[in-house]
Amino acid sequence: MTRQRPSRSSRWPWPARGPRGAARRPRRGRWLLAAALVLVLALLTVLTALLDRPEPSPQAEEETLSCEPYGLELEAPVRQRQSAEDRGLFDADLFGPAAKTQDRFDLTFEHAGVTSSYHVLAQGVDWSRPVGVVFRLHGDGAWEFERPEYNVSCLAEVARTHNMILVVPRTPDRAGEITWWEEAEQNAAWFRALVEERLLQDYDVDRSRTWLTGYSGGAQLIARELLADHVDLVPGGGAILLGGGQAPPEAAAQPTRDQLRDLRLHWDVGEDDDGTDPDATFDALSAARSGYRWYADAGYEGVKLRVRENVDHFELPDVRILDRVLTRAEKDREAAAG
Repeated sequence: MTRQRPSRSSRWPWPARGPRGAARRPRRGRWLLAAALVLVLALLTVLTALLDRPEPSPQAEEETLSCEPYGLELEAPVRQRQSAEDRGLFDADLFGPAAKTQDRFDLTFEHAGVTSSYHVLAQGVDWSRPVGVVFRLHGDGAWEFERPEYNVSCLAEVARTHNMILVVPRTPDRAGEITWWEEAEQNAAWFRALVEERLLQDYDVDRSRTWLTGYSGGAQLIARELLADHVDLVPGGGAILLGGGQAPPEAAAQPTRDQLRDLRLHWDVGEDDDGTDPDATFDALSAARSGYRWYADAGYEGVKLRVRENVDHFELPDVRILDRVLTRAEKDREAAAG
């Protein structure tokens, strides 16, 4: 776009034209000196703002969350989005050598004209050892993405105890109710690009420990799109599908023999999660059963289904489920290695 010169008006006053030749040089010099002084003052202002920024209070640093409501007796550090004041003068996408050791919130990513955001929770991970990755896909409405100080904090702490980072993307969907399963192919393509073009470039992760976990609508996208058409994104590890995970209508992916043997696909659903609750009309129980059967029939050996008695769509102990599935996978891996 060509920049247009402003018109002459009272808003954009033009200086009176001075004489030509040498008489104009002193005026130009005064303008340069004034500009230099303004620049120096601006730099001093920036430096003062940075030096005067208050340190986080010890109370904020020590704030923890009980994960018992999410099924695990664990105290987790509260992971909170930073305010604009906390971020200071820098954009959230700024990435330096030390940033991979920190939590990063509301990062943006664009692919093929589709833009959305994601969190990376990496605080406390030991980068001197191999680091795995857990991708958490939220349910309809993106409540947990918008409030990471709750169960996402507990999921991040479980991931940390297994030396893994937690990545929480937000669906690109903006129309009507926020879901992963509407425009599923487009959303899956965006997610794939996020993994390949951003996450794997920014973070040196052990891809043999790649986990997808999703709740409700997030589980639907994993079962119907990501595992069906993009299973190469999970060369090792597996998927945990909570309150959903329906069989795909078709599948374009060609899993390797190692993937069929080694990937762990775990469905977890409540017995009462059958769509009869007015607050949860999606029949997640039937969806989970159909997904489990489809992937078992497709030749995946590590397929499991857990149906929990007296549990509805909102009562799954998702933090405990993540911890137990990761722990079992690590024990099986150690046993196979030696």
